[in-house]
Amino acid sequence: MKRLFIFFGLCLLELALYAASSVRIGVLLPLKEKTERGTTFIEFYQGLLMAVEQAKEKGINVDVYAADCGASETQLQEVLKNPALQEMDVIFGPADAVQVTSLSEYCRQHRIRMVLPFNTPCPQVYSNPWIYQVGVTQELLYPAITTLVLNSLEDSNFIICHSGEADARGGSFVEHIKQVLSLHNMQTTTLAANADEFAFDRALNQFRRNVILLDSRSNTALNQLLVNLKSYQQKYPQYKISLLGYPEWLTYTKEHLQDFYLFDTYVYSPYFRNPLSGRVAKFEQNYQQNFGSTMRNTFPRAGMLGYDLGNYFLQGIATLGDDFDRQQNVLEQRPLQHGFRFQRVGEQGGFVNLYALLVHYTTNKTIQVLK
Repeated sequence: MKRLFIFFGLCLLELALYAASSVRIGVLLPLKEKTERGTTFIEFYQGLLMAVEQAKEKGINVDVYAADCGASETQLQEVLKNPALQEMDVIFGPADAVQVTSLSEYCRQHRIRMVLPFNTPCPQVYSNPWIYQVGVTQELLYPAITTLVLNSLEDSNFIICHSGEADARGGSFVEHIKQVLSLHNMQTTTLAANADEFAFDRALNQFRRNVILLDSRSNTALNQLLVNLKSYQQKYPQYKISLLGYPEWLTYTKEHLQDFYLFDTYVYSPYFRNPLSGRVAKFEQNYQQNFGSTMRNTFPRAGMLGYDLGNYFLQGIATLGDDFDRQQNVLEQRPLQHGFRFQRVGEQGGFVNLYALLVHYTTNKTIQVLK
């Protein structure tokens, strides 16, 4: 792949004008913002450009328009004065909530797909059929997550460990899991994460897999639990124990990888970058060659998000054309980090991404991705 050079001095960049039948994509983000957030947007855009280059290698013509739209309503309105944007098939952005209303109305008026790559609040998704929201609330993912949990951990003995910490999101997930298990006539046991071995002995089942779920996402709570579990397992190795954890646990992997393997750990998440994947390593090598620097070690990695999103929409629109919005779920996906399962919300609404997976750290020291 040839090296990609990007110049951000202009407000509007026009790249790769090849043919009238090209897939036309716009990028409206604060590309000149000199902050960590701004670096995230640059990395996203660079990953998107790598998807564009790959599409070109497959014979797909692509027009790309990128603009620094700042973070204010006024700055966005200035960018939207450019008539070239009216011809886009898809626009990636904005990043700021104050710009969502204007851009969503612009995209509705000109029948352009508006893709929100980041966790930008967008109530308009429920009334504007042209919006695609990638990052959604944990609650919207509950059905997909619980289906994966039930399919992967059926006939298990579930144990809820109370950490004593105040974690609303962790507590919400625990309550949801308890309700779902109850509907399937599966019992749960509760105990304190720092309980003694006698309490663990009463809660665990020697003849079934024991799945332990903390009510907190924090590393502090996880450390406390692991100390107790290791001590218990040394004395009673006959018990089969698995952990069920949160997306935040992926950020603890460097510290806890061997613990995750030891306790046959399952982590639910809307995304996953597999550090053992050859495709991931190749992409990161190409990224460094193209842009002269490595991606930051963030969760998720913005460059991979741009690449996966770019592939999904470029390949989908090139293949399905006007039928993309109705038939997109037939597309074959090989994401590096983010998969997409967009579902329309309501009769007049847009799409939300309900993709979820389970990352399984096996006792054989391998990593499986369950979808």
